[in-house]
Amino acid sequence: SVVKSDAVLPKETKSENISQIQAESAPKALEPVVLKTARKQSETAISQMTDKVRALLNSSEFKEETKAVVRFLAILRVLYRTNPESFAQATESLQGRTRVYFARDEGTLLMAGNHTKPKQIPDTPYWVITNTNSGRKMLMLEGAMQSMDLPESLIDEVRTYFVSN
Repeated sequence: SVVKSDAVLPKETKSENISQIQAESAPKALEPVVLKTARKQSETAISQMTDKVRALLNSSEFKEETKAVVRFLAILRVLYRTNPESFAQATESLQGRTRVYFARDEGTLLMAGNHTKPKQIPDTPYWVITNTNSGRKMLMLEGAMQSMDLPESLIDEVRTYFVSN
């Protein structure tokens, strides 16, 4: 059966991909459910995100900011605003041994621990726990950025703001 309504398909789906999508979404009988692998980012998308993050890192406002939590939220905001779909996939798979790090509401994070200090990532529908040390914040950023296919060189630039030498 061929899907005729455009409303059913994501905007970027082209009609020749319909049968491929249907085949991919068909249940597979014997395969165990594994972590969803994020779709590989296009070079253009990676380049745009890299440029936006670098622009933030090079801004005087960011450089002068002394609070790790403010820097942390600023980077997460740029990652989301540049590519919401990729950010969503990246944060879904990121959690600690006992905690959920990201959620779409404060309550989910409060249920995950009493002292999580959830804060909303500015201009996004996401919340993140913030009562972690700078090293843990960096691990969260690193996990998200790697999942979003951002270059290791950019992750290293971000690291300088969260890990003291």
